[in-house]
Amino acid sequence: MTSSLSAQSGGSGATEQPPVNTNERTTVQWLPDTLFFGEVYESAILLDSFMVTNTGAYPYVIRQIKASCDCTVLRLPERPVMPGETAAIRVEFDSAGKAGPTRPGIVIYDNSKPNSRNILYLDGYVKPRKKPRNSQGGR
Repeated sequence: MTSSLSAQSGGSGATEQPPVNTNERTTVQWLPDTLFFGEVYESAILLDSFMVTNTGAYPYVIRQIKASCDCTVLRLPERPVMPGETAAIRVEFDSAGKAGPTRPGIVIYDNSKPNSRNILYLDGYVKPRKKPRNSQGGR
């Protein structure tokens, strides 16, 4: 099941930018393309970043993002990433209800070559929280 991610603009203060022709295609490099978070306990909230570098000749524009679950919130750059620039895509992952191995995918729809999209992943293991036993010895 695919759900839309909650996306927010990042940074401080608005700056006027010249109009960008988003029909021009560019190339980008993501580092990393998978964020490995190891083992965490259920209900932990993790914060990390993907870094994207525009290696092409035209501004890089993110048009839409979608994820395989509603456990992820991204903070995107406020403006296009210009050629040669690097920008951070902040990720917040909520592990509540995600016990076991997890690998949520994030699809970035953009103006990159060759496919106009990039797929990023979070990868790790969420340890379930132990439920306390009641005073009668039951579960």
